[in-house]
Amino acid sequence: MPEFLVSVVASLGWIGVAVHLFAYARISSGRMLPASLTYQTLNVTGALAVGASSAASGAWPSAVANFIWIGIGFVAIVALRRHILERRLRAARQRAAELAEKRFRRSARRSVISPAGATVDDSSVDLEAFPERAAPSAATRPAGRSKTRRRRSKVAA
Repeated sequence: MPEFLVSVVASLGWIGVAVHLFAYARISSGRMLPASLTYQTLNVTGALAVGASSAASGAWPSAVANFIWIGIGFVAIVALRRHILERRLRAARQRAAELAEKRFRRSARRSVISPAGATVDDSSVDLEAFPERAAPSAATRPAGRSKTRRRRSKVAA
């Protein structure tokens, strides 16, 4: 192997060791979590550099150990990404449920008499199925409304 290539491979190995030490120092000081994508990425990168350097220099036990280390790191990264995706989907579903509940409560607070003066037909709504969501009585008004202020309706032409 040419002298230049040997020094590049050796430098790559030292960079991998530095990356491993940096990741370990961050975890030991509490500035990084072991179950984070950043740590696992640093771990795989360091193992890849050290493993390539070891394989190029003929240190096969070290190279094999580092390549196994890379496999473990990839499995951890896939699991973490799946967990993050599940957590985001769960949060999105929860937020959608909260918004639907908010819309339902907002519609339940509306007056029983429509702005055009016609009464609302409550026969289509089964309030017994949702006793905690029962509409307020007709005497209550939404917050911020006074007796003198009435909602204006747009009349279709």
